[in-house]
Amino acid sequence: GLKLFKTEAKIEHDGWSIDLPKWLSTLCLFSFVGLLTLTFWPSELISHSIFASFYQAGSLVFGGGHVVLPYLEQSFVATGLLDKETFLAGYGAVQAVPGPLFTFASYLSAVVATELPSWLIILIGTLAVFLPGFLLLLAVLPKWQTISANNNAKAAISGVNAAVVGLLAAALYDPIFTSSILSATDLVIAIVGFGILVVWKKPPIWVVIWGIVASLAMYWF
Repeated sequence: GLKLFKTEAKIEHDGWSIDLPKWLSTLCLFSFVGLLTLTFWPSELISHSIFASFYQAGSLVFGGGHVVLPYLEQSFVATGLLDKETFLAGYGAVQAVPGPLFTFASYLSAVVATELPSWLIILIGTLAVFLPGFLLLLAVLPKWQTISANNNAKAAISGVNAAVVGLLAAALYDPIFTSSILSATDLVIAIVGFGILVVWKKPPIWVVIWGIVASLAMYWF
């Protein structure tokens, strides 16, 4: 990004700023780094693994929740905490409801057996995936005007955005396409669903209804 997009980056000033106490932004930055470091501390507790997986996912994701899907699959399916069918079923359910994809953390926390009560591990998993973003936001806000007006920073982010497109394509292929499109019929269902969204521009709920109807038709016939 620094090499390819630096000349294309433009400095923009929107006049927007926010003042936070320096101690607060510093505390948030150290909290972010400290918690991230603790997630790599070895532990046999499943609850620690869940917190670590979601906190690392929330810390590393850039470009939307879909980018983190392969990482979560490696954290839960590859380690044996969850089978692939349950993982993908939850992903499909989260796609059908409003809100950010990070709510997938609540589902995964609920279906994994741990030493803690379900409500508590759900709370831990949900907070863990959202917390890094809030800490970084508060840490960066006092310097945001300086960062957003820096050509090097803008060019680097342009490069990261380009890489995110590749990550999204990779996630679309594996695990989604490789696990969902197993026959010509599956491909037709997916194409029709894509057409409902893109060609006919219908609300996402129409795709959900189409998926349910098509699945029932395949089961019965």
